[in-house]
Parts: sequence; structure tokens; C-alpha cells
Amino acid sequence: MPEDLFDAATDVVRAIAQGSADGDFRDAMKRVEAAALREGRGTDFVAFQAAVDTLSQALGSSVTAENALTLLIETTHDLSRTLELRDLLRTIVTRARSLVAANVAWVTVLDDESGVFRTVNAEGHLSPATTAMKSYTDYGAVSLIMKTKSVFETQDYLGDRRFQHLPELDRVFETENIVSLAGFPMLADDEVHGFLFVADRYPRKLSGREISVLGSFALHAGLAMRNVNAFRQLSEALDEAQRSRTALIDHIQRVEASAAVHDEMTSLLASGADLKRFLQRMAGQIGGAIFLYDDQLRIREEFASASYRGTLAGDLRRGGVDAGLLAAASAKARHTGRSVVVVTAGDEQCRAVTLHGSTGRGESLVLCHQGELSDIEIRNFERNSVALSIAKLWNEKRETEKLIASSTLLRHLVLVSPPDPATLSAVRDRLALGAEQPVMLCLVAIGGLDRAAQTEAIRACAAGVNLLVDLLDDSYLAVGPEAELRAFLQKLEKSRAGWEAGGLRSEAFADLASAPQHFARIKQSLQILRKMTPLDRFVDQSEVNLFAKLFEAGDAARIQRYMDDLLAAFDAPSVRQPAQLRQTLLCYFDSQYNLSRVADVLGLHVNTVRQRLDTLRDLTGGWDDPVRALELHVALRLAAITGRLG
Repeated sequence: MPEDLFDAATDVVRAIAQGSADGDFRDAMKRVEAAALREGRGTDFVAFQAAVDTLSQALGSSVTAENALTLLIETTHDLSRTLELRDLLRTIVTRARSLVAANVAWVTVLDDESGVFRTVNAEGHLSPATTAMKSYTDYGAVSLIMKTKSVFETQDYLGDRRFQHLPELDRVFETENIVSLAGFPMLADDEVHGFLFVADRYPRKLSGREISVLGSFALHAGLAMRNVNAFRQLSEALDEAQRSRTALIDHIQRVEASAAVHDEMTSLLASGADLKRFLQRMAGQIGGAIFLYDDQLRIREEFASASYRGTLAGDLRRGGVDAGLLAAASAKARHTGRSVVVVTAGDEQCRAVTLHGSTGRGESLVLCHQGELSDIEIRNFERNSVALSIAKLWNEKRETEKLIASSTLLRHLVLVSPPDPATLSAVRDRLALGAEQPVMLCLVAIGGLDRAAQTEAIRACAAGVNLLVDLLDDSYLAVGPEAELRAFLQKLEKSRAGWEAGGLRSEAFADLASAPQHFARIKQSLQILRKMTPLDRFVDQSEVNLFAKLFEAGDAARIQRYMDDLLAAFDAPSVRQPAQLRQTLLCYFDSQYNLSRVADVLGLHVNTVRQRLDTLRDLTGGWDDPVRALELHVALRLAAITGRLG
């Protein structure tokens, strides 16, 4: 049975509405055409076919627009979620190419430093050169887009004369065989953030709807790029804020640590810590080595941290650092009040700072350290040096006051005869003397140093020793218990370096009131001994009593020469072991001519002593004459006192 015309037309409309396949649609149209011809309505079929074509095109455009809108919405969501610039650019290119099914798509952005537009992401390209394309505001499609801030489109890029061509850019287009091109500015706040380009390898004109969709997409992309840049700037600002916060916390911690160090060092000084302990702690704080130099740039003290592994300290110790550099750095540090770098070797450095004192003797601290010191560590070093200088000033002040009081007390004790009871009581309190505890006097003479250096050496050796010490005329007088006095003299002998110290010790006495008499005797004896020979040892006054009496009215130097003449025979070239012969003869005289006693004292066999005495008898002409024996005995005893016995 033939199909009804109305039913056939209904099938066509249904096929259009359902989007049926082209074959089904054509079959439905053939059935309508057959029904119309049977009924003699061919003209109506032509009108019906035109209406169907119009409806089909309208529905197709609607679907296309809906699909494009859907893709735009999805892309917008993607862009809003993308905060990484690289991912964002990749998304822009991929979506733009998909929107219009373009052969090639890429994004170009402005390099702020060079002012050049660079391709940062591309898709669909054949040549690697496409990803490295550069554009300028005066050339190519970019120049037109920058002027109008609107879409640019061409179906023949290489032949388009609306803009000035850039040869290297044209070569890339020739390689890619690009014919048509459309470019869109990516705008935000009326600023161009970049360009979106789509291109095809054949002549193509984008529809108005495609241009509209791509333009909207480019605007969304521009906003997204602005957001990414804003997010990047915010992230950088947050990172910088975090770094600043970390740096501030670190600075606060270092300041607090510096304050703790300063408090510790101040407490050390306040508690009476000695110089060595203070400087050792300074070296430990920095992990370096510290040297204390005197005004002659000689090392007085050295302190090194257990963690120090540098080499400059060894160079300083060996004198391997130019003294001129040390002197210049110390002078500059004294002038500026700040530490000054002396020398740098690899990762190690040494710096100097001066210690100011009332004497103005120019002591300096030289610090060796590895690595760079922070400003706070340098300031700690300088502040500790200032604190040490202040402590030294106070110590000098206290010592000066103590010396003034001690000087007055000492002079009243030995120069006023008899001393008054108040002086005697004050001396006993000052020296913490027990009941009937004896004391000793000693006159000290120093050679090879100026007066200031002599006084400094005496004070350094007397520090911590319970004595009264002061300069009287041209020698130093020390008074104190015997053990304390001998300890002082021992320190003085050990500290000699290029200079000599010697003198006379009195006998121990318990009656302090007799101090003037003991002082007068050792003073007189010292004067006589100094005329005979330079003093480089300490002897007891009892050993020189006889000579003091013998020489007090005569020319001590002339008598010394006479005694030397008596012993000249011992120094003849033919005499073997003259020192042993002199010692043997003196021991023989002191032992009252007893051979056995001499052998015991010298640790020799009696026959050896006898052989030496036979040699001595021939050498001296004998000592049977009592006067001759006395002269020899006195000469040998004087030689022993002056240290020339051998």
C-alpha cells in the first residue's frame, strides 16, 4: 500500500529532530518525494525540501554553537583551576586548537626584559623552529593586534601586505606551510598579556561564531594569565615574607646568643676571672686562636679552641706573618676602635684589635679564625676586647692604689728606725703573718729592660704572691714570708727572656722591728756586689757579709780585679778542667782540709781528690802559707758568689 504523504513528511521531520544519519534522512526525503509525485504535488515538494534544508541548517548551527559554548565553559573551568603558568599555557593552546579544529595553535607572550614576544607553547607544529618563534611590536600580525587590540585574520599570511613582514618569521611559516592565520589578544585590565594564534595549511575563513568563541576564549585566557601572574607574585611575596621571617628569627636568635655571650663574659670579669681564663673563653666562642701581643709585637699569651684547625696561628707563632702588617693593623684598630683584618689565607683570616689601658703600652689581641665571621661575631669580639680593657683599667687602678698603700707601708717598715707599732701591725695584717712567723727581705736588680718594663715584670711575678714589693732607689725591695719570697724569685728567674735579674736575700727574722737593720745590710752589700759584677743570680746576704765588711771602705772593683788575678793561674791554656779544680779547692778550704769530707761532698774517691790537690799545689804554689791560703779561699768564695766559679 502506497505511503501517505503526511506520514512520510513526519518521518523527515523526526529524522531531522533526532539527528539521524544522512542515509536515513535521504531515504525519508525520497519517500516524501514519491508520495508527492503520486498525488501530483511536485511543486509543493520543492517548497517542502527548501524548508527542510533551512530547518536542518538552523539546527546544525545551534548544535555547533552549543558544542562550542560547552567547550568554552569547560576550558574556562580548566583555566580557573590552573595556577601553574606552564600548565596554563598548554591548556590554552590545546583548547584553542580543539575549538576550531585548527592545524596549528600557539601562544606568544612578552618578555619584559628584552621587549620581545616569544612563543612559549605550541601544538600541531612540524618544525622545532615553531616553538622558538620571536615577534616584535613593529612586525607581523603582532603589530596590527597591538594597534587595534582586536582579532586579526588572513587567508594568505605570506602574501598579506597590511603589515611589515619579518624574514625569519616568514621562513618558519614557509616551513610549516601555513596559509591562513587568526590571532587574538589575551587582554586583562586593557593590558595585553599575550597572543593566541590558530593557523591552517590551507585557505580558511573562520566563521563569525568561531571568531566570537575564540575571542571570548582569548579574553578568559588573558584573565587566567593575569591570575597566574598575580598568584606567582603573591607566592613570591609570601616566600619572601617567609624568608624575611626566618632571617628575622635567626637574627633575633643570634642577637640573644650575643647578649648571652656578653653577659657570660661580663660575669667572668665581674667574678674576678683572670686574663687567661677570659681569653680562652673568647677563643672558644669563635672556635679560633687568640694571641696577646705586647707593644713590641711579641706574643705574651696564646689561647686556642679545641675545634680550631687553621694554619695562620702556626704562622703567627713562627713569625711567618709580616710584622709590618701586624703593626699597621694594630695602629688602625687603635685609631678606629674597631678590629682590622691583618691577613687572609684561603678560608682563614686573622684580625687585630687593641686593648686600651692607662699605661698606653699598646697591647693587642690577634684572632685567627676559619670561615667568615658574622657582623654579630665581630662585634662580640670587639665588645669583649673593650670589656677586657675596662677590666684591665680597673685592675690597674686597684693595683696602683694597692701599690701606693704598700709602698708607704714598706718605706715606713725599712726606712724608719724603729718602725712604729701601727706600721708593724699593718705589715703583719697585710702579709697575714702568724705569731712569731719569720719574714725575709730581698733586693732585686734587673738589667736589660727599661724602668717601665722592669716594673711590669716585677708586678707580673708578684701577682698572686703575698708580698710587699716596691722600687727603692734603683732596685726593688720585696718583703714577705720565706716561702712566698722564694716562690716570687723563682718565677722571676723563669720569666727572664733577654734580660737578667739578681739580688740579695736577707736572713729570715721574726722581729719585724729589726727590718731597718736587715735592709741596711743587704743594701750595702748589693751596692758592693754591683760594682764587682753584673747580677744575674740571687744569693744570701750571709754569704757576702765578709766581703761587704772588707770592701765597704775600699774600691770594690779594684779588689775584685785583685781576686781575679789570684785565680788567673786556673785559666792557663795548659790547665785541664779548671772549673772542677776551683770547686775542689774551695770545698777543701770549706771542709777544713779534710780529704774524706771533700770526697763525700763532691762524690769522688779520696785518691781522685788527692790527685787534684797535688795538681792544685803545683798550680798555685801551695797553700802552706796561712795568708796565701786565706787569699785563695776568699777569692774562690767571691767567685762562687758572683757565679764565676765554673
